[in-house]
Amino acid sequence: MKLFSPATLLLIVGVVLLTGGRARGQKNEIGGSLGTVFYTGDMARTWVPANTGVAGMIFLRTFINDHLSLRAAYMGGNLKGSDTAKPVDAFAVARAASFSYFVSEFTGSFEYYFLDFRSKRTRLKFSPYFHGGLGIFAMIGVKERTTTYSTVQVAVPLGVGITYRPNKLWSVGLEFGTRVLFFDYLDNVSEGDVFNKNYQYGNKYDNDNYHYFGITLSRTLYKIYCPTLPLQKGYRR
Repeated sequence: MKLFSPATLLLIVGVVLLTGGRARGQKNEIGGSLGTVFYTGDMARTWVPANTGVAGMIFLRTFINDHLSLRAAYMGGNLKGSDTAKPVDAFAVARAASFSYFVSEFTGSFEYYFLDFRSKRTRLKFSPYFHGGLGIFAMIGVKERTTTYSTVQVAVPLGVGITYRPNKLWSVGLEFGTRVLFFDYLDNVSEGDVFNKNYQYGNKYDNDNYHYFGITLSRTLYKIYCPTLPLQKGYRR
């Protein structure tokens, strides 16, 4: 049942975005992002340039008010890691494991903007923001598995960003987000027989995570109101 909870959330967010557009067209945005995705886990404790892959995102956003918005997004990219890129210890050198596959992700998030940059009376054109939510991701192209596990898992996206709005139509920004996971086989390395000196195991008490950094560009969707004839308004002479 846990796998369906994020999907239900995304459905709710999507309905809000679509129905909200009828009443508040100027508060809806569509956009995309281009950036990188990287992993941290048994093979890499921090960011390693060689373990960085290209990624992209598309999203729909609706503003509840000038500070709070909801966002439904899809992100995909090449997730990879290798013990040989920057070994964390001697055990990693002996293990010499690696992985590479496509990660596909759907998320529903809220965004909180700290500055009042959307108000008609403000002169501010930018604001930092925080985002958090729930999602699901799939590991596509996993060649081998060291144990039995599902390639579809739950993710909790958390991150920060900054957006700049040069005019009422366009917004550009930078965003960094971490996907907190309840899963330790992102790199296909976790628990194992520590008495077997093949070193093909990792720390089962430390879950893996992946992270996204990218440049965003979005466009405001304005609703065009058609003029109504007097007779259609119930006008009578």
